[in-house]
Amino acid sequence: MIVTMNQKNMHIDEGSRVIDLLVSAGLSKRVAVWVNDQRLLQKEYETRQLHEGDRVKVLRPLGGG
Repeated sequence: MIVTMNQKNMHIDEGSRVIDLLVSAGLSKRVAVWVNDQRLLQKEYETRQLHEGDRVKVLRPLGGG
């Protein structure tokens, strides 16, 4: 199935969860995630299943000083 992550189409397996998408994109779970404009808590990454056409936005924290 296809979901959109940061405005880029991604092919993922049926029944994939948010954490599966992050791992396949080479990201850690220390990011902020929205699915269809709804912010998720980090504990939801393991359980929130994705569906065909979902829009996922991922922001990585910026460091520096």
